[in-house]
Amino acid sequence: MKRLTTLFAAAAMAAALSLTAALGAVAADVDSAAIAAARPASTQSAEMPLGVPGAWTQTFDDEFNGTTLDRNKWSRSWFGGSRANQVKTDPKNVSVGGGHLSLKLSNSGTGALVSSNPKDSAKIGYEFRTGYVEARISFPGKGKVLHNFPSWWTTGQSWPETGENDIAEVINGNLTSNYHSGSGSHPQGAIPGYWGGQFHTYGLWRKDNVSEVYVDGVKVKSFRTDDGNAPQYLVLNVGKADTSTAYGKTSIVKVDYVRAWK
Repeated sequence: MKRLTTLFAAAAMAAALSLTAALGAVAADVDSAAIAAARPASTQSAEMPLGVPGAWTQTFDDEFNGTTLDRNKWSRSWFGGSRANQVKTDPKNVSVGGGHLSLKLSNSGTGALVSSNPKDSAKIGYEFRTGYVEARISFPGKGKVLHNFPSWWTTGQSWPETGENDIAEVINGNLTSNYHSGSGSHPQGAIPGYWGGQFHTYGLWRKDNVSEVYVDGVKVKSFRTDDGNAPQYLVLNVGKADTSTAYGKTSIVKVDYVRAWK
């Protein structure tokens, strides 16, 4: 009888342990699902730079899927509304919605800018020395002719010594790339193509003393740099040009995402 009781007790204990393990597995699955759902999209995706091979690790990401600008990542103007590209930068001209960041030139004196500079009003921000940064952007315009003075660029804390990479900069209605440093301005010229009113992907691969510009995954520019690979932050803005001017709705720069990798 004692042996039978012992067997029943052992069976009961085994069943209890099995049930506990099963419940633990379910709880673990639930916890994992909850954690995964709570993670930012950037940690769930395996997005890689378009057309640029390599073993990349994502270091920054904003998909602009909310309804307000993430102030941890971005400031909403240039140092408290200061001027950039010939206009005052006004937070009222910066908006997020419909999966896009929108930057507007509201009149001849007022444009828009966002920056990941941690020494401006971005709470955390983002800077990098080497690596790849990419943004999917629709510049205002039609066909070859682009409006205003919008730009997607990176720059350092002490201009021009710490450098400036103008990845995609509209000058006189043309899409161009340019570089600035303590040794002067180094225009890289126009990027031939039809860029107005359409989304395209514009990337910068910053290497040791060399920068490469990519459009839709194709390298279009390569140039030497002499800024010592100082830390640089990300900037997107729209200002006023002397040619092909547009205001309000037709001036809007739309940004689908901004991503960076090391």
